[in-house]
Amino acid sequence: MTKLNAAIYHIPLPEKMKRLPISKEGFPTPWFVATVPSTGERDFRVADQEKMYIAIKRSLCWLCGQQLGVHKAFVIGPMCSITRTISEPPCHLQCAEYAAKACPFLTRPKMRRNEVDLPEETQEPAGYGLKRNPGACCIWVTKDFKIVREGDGILFRLGDPEQTIWMSQGRPATRAEVKASIGSGLHLLEEMAEDPDDRKELAAKIQQAEAFLPAV
Repeated sequence: MTKLNAAIYHIPLPEKMKRLPISKEGFPTPWFVATVPSTGERDFRVADQEKMYIAIKRSLCWLCGQQLGVHKAFVIGPMCSITRTISEPPCHLQCAEYAAKACPFLTRPKMRRNEVDLPEETQEPAGYGLKRNPGACCIWVTKDFKIVREGDGILFRLGDPEQTIWMSQGRPATRAEVKASIGSGLHLLEEMAEDPDDRKELAAKIQQAEAFLPAV
């Protein structure tokens, strides 16, 4: 078996993720990662859309592929804490915490998405995705969510959280870091609020999200 990358070797791998294959670069390959037919290799940038429906139907963790319990953990960006929507299914809390500590994109604020030579099979997620590195992420733990159709895809509308865990650079995020991240991307949501009612609704959602930010 390929050894874990030196950058994440010290992070305990959750029991449920120990069955996952390790990539050539030394990172656990999440269950959702698709095998690209043209290369025969799994590409971390491409989600297997068939597994999306399997995860929903069987209530499986998006990261390890095993059965979920009552609580569902969604790994979301700061903007999603306002809109309460995300295009990816939930995970186990332990798997979500590992991702927030080990995923290069989530732990390196200056890292950008690599979209060079994306496979033809790549399908854009539903909704309006903000293609930026927010510098912080949130593990939104809830019992309640709804699945809604959005064009040809699916969105998950999140219910009230029972717990929120904010992370930045693989460690707990401060309130100031999360506020800065929200501030840097808020204009993107404001541009989508085209009329007074939309802007009023957005303002209410921003105020509601404040309650779930880190205390300090």
